Amino acid sequence: MRRLEEASGRLRVVMTVAFVAAIIFTLIKTIPAYVNNYQIQDHIRQLAIQLSVRTTPAMPDEIRDEVIAFAQDHGVQLAPDNVKVLISRHVSINLDYTVPVDMILFTFRLHFKPTAENESL
Repeated sequence: MRRLEEASGRLRVVMTVAFVAAIIFTLIKTIPAYVNNYQIQDHIRQLAIQLSVRTTPAMPDEIRDEVIAFAQDHGVQLAPDNVKVLISRHVSINLDYTVPVDMILFTFRLHFKPTAENESL
């Protein structure tokens, strides 16, 4: 009877360690995607503010290319159709992209839609 209790206790410890390891592994794999998304979100907010106070007009294609280059510097691959830029009295930058996360046994996708808007002065 005592050996059965010891085996049950060991199994419980092994299962707990495996569960905690799975959580840590998942966090290690997903947190970089969220950090990159936050950096991109912050960048497009700052860009929208700069564009709204700029005296010379900017072309949407220039802004789109700049956002794509910034995202690539942070490990996020954006296609031109993932970035929508509208510049008029209202500056609007919208992104829509997914990031694949490889979990060894399977891959899942995190979907992000950061946006930034600002009114011209």
